[in-house]
Amino acid sequence: MFKRLMVTGPRLSQGLIAWLAGISSCGYIGLFLAGKSLLPEFLYRDADKIQAQMDGASTYDGSSFDAVGKFYAMFGPTLLGLFVMAIGVWFIWALFSRVKHAGALSMALLFGAPCVFFNLFVASKDTLVVAMALLIVCTLRRGRGGFTIVVALAAYATYALLVRRYFLLIVASGAGVWCYRRAGRGTRIVLVATVLLVLFLLPSGAYTALLNPRDMAVDYLVYQSPYGARTSFYNLLPPDSFTAFCVDYVYATVRLHLPILFSPDPRGLAMQMFVMAAWRATRPLRPAAEVAPGAHVLSCLVMGHIMVSMLFEPDLGSYVRHLSSVSIFCMVLFATSFQAERAGDAVDQRAPGRRLK
Repeated sequence: MFKRLMVTGPRLSQGLIAWLAGISSCGYIGLFLAGKSLLPEFLYRDADKIQAQMDGASTYDGSSFDAVGKFYAMFGPTLLGLFVMAIGVWFIWALFSRVKHAGALSMALLFGAPCVFFNLFVASKDTLVVAMALLIVCTLRRGRGGFTIVVALAAYATYALLVRRYFLLIVASGAGVWCYRRAGRGTRIVLVATVLLVLFLLPSGAYTALLNPRDMAVDYLVYQSPYGARTSFYNLLPPDSFTAFCVDYVYATVRLHLPILFSPDPRGLAMQMFVMAAWRATRPLRPAAEVAPGAHVLSCLVMGHIMVSMLFEPDLGSYVRHLSSVSIFCMVLFATSFQAERAGDAVDQRAPGRRLK
């Protein structure tokens, strides 16, 4: 369904696409400048913590808020606002540059709206992830997949060391997906068995370290957060064994990927569509290597984000916020998939006998 939308409707001219991107950028800038007078307060929750560190507070010393606060403090208030707006406009134009048909506008809205709403109205940790994703996407145009891999590894490693350590797990998970997709059936069985064996041999403290952050986050949402805990959930079992780990991981996967079953309302439906589209974008794109070398890297990274998020995400909103920071990857993957299929059809037309092999 989602791939079909990319080619549904009449083909749009480049001038019209540029006009739509410009109008969207102006609307975004207007809302950004309006700030708290129009936007909901919960968007500023993490940004306020970062701002407090920038103002000299010590509440979050040594945390990721402190690390990001030190980076943003180098800009000053005015330049920081311009920095965030520049990333937002860059994201909007990168999104619209993948639109070719009228139906693709709905995909741009699906992937663009949550990213802009959650990550590009304030200077947050995820704002840097959006910038990082845009930088990685730019390397696809250089025509060499190896360069994309190097830039992605450098960006994720730097962000992991300075801000969020679990981004190393995302890289490791993405690398595992990359190896799995290129392995034969026998090798895939060995890889899966090895991962399960490693997880089984972990000490109980490791399971707690991996899954307990979810319970801690839900406790905060239930007892301290003024915004409530509408879609939050605890682990089903105490995360202290391999069996409990598997049960909790599967339960989180169901809660976060089938939200309409637990939040049957318009917001739940909208988030369901986003999550389904992001998951669909991770499907292997083997023919795409000829069209955009390095596109497979984006697919593996999105899958890595999804796999790692199942460990700690406490609610649907948090999951969508974090995953939307790499939504440009998903839009690029759908556009690349369409281009790859069209290139494959052209090759088949030039060499009809190839289809019979």
